[in-house]
Amino acid sequence: MQTIMRQLISLLRRRPPRHFALLDEHGRCRMLLSSVCKPEGVAWVEVEEARLSWIGQPLPADSLRAA
Repeated sequence: MQTIMRQLISLLRRRPPRHFALLDEHGRCRMLLSSVCKPEGVAWVEVEEARLSWIGQPLPADSLRAA
């Protein structure tokens, strides 16, 4: 019974999504993604929030999340 309760509690305690930006070779944002885990690939960086206005633009310096 305790195992079932623990599983139920873990389902209810979902982690909030993290936000990531895919950067091109010039440092411009090409795509935004919200996920609980980091996508594969070296061009993805974690950001504090996802703003559609960043698409095609360099990311603001204060938007990057510290690793």
